[in-house]
Amino acid sequence: MAGVPFWIRALGSAFILFAGTLAGKLLAAKLETELEELSRFELALLNLSTEISYSLSTLPKALSNAGNKAGGDTGTLFSLIGSLSGIEQRRTVEEAFDLALEQAQGLNVPEFELEILRVLVKNLGVWGCKEQIGFIDIALTESRNYRSSIQEEHMKKARMYRSLGVLFALGIVIVLL
Repeated sequence: MAGVPFWIRALGSAFILFAGTLAGKLLAAKLETELEELSRFELALLNLSTEISYSLSTLPKALSNAGNKAGGDTGTLFSLIGSLSGIEQRRTVEEAFDLALEQAQGLNVPEFELEILRVLVKNLGVWGCKEQIGFIDIALTESRNYRSSIQEEHMKKARMYRSLGVLFALGIVIVLL
């Protein structure tokens, strides 16, 4: 690279550093988003339990309200399930869940959350109010246990991805210069 002016090498090096840093931040953001969605899932389950036990809302309305309060992609999924279920729609909550998954292809919902929700919707609307709250509490406990087990690991990985992005880009710059 003897004939390449210094400013072009400097600009290329800056671009490589920027790209490496951005890649590391994007990988870290993906992990942090998963933790955030799990927190939103827990919030949606708490709101659903409250809507069913204290507000005595119908299940579709309770799902929609819980989704609206939780926000994010998880809240969107809950709201969609609520709007697709019920007597007016002639669908069970389980059928509405399957249909909502088909319609919500672009949502970033963790796989573990979908597994818990898949088991939960099989029991919602089938049993009485107290039993439904019990199923929601079980799902909430599973979600909390899972989130607490992966939270520290995800935060370590996020820091590592940020650092590795910069270090990898720096290594490329050193090799090229």
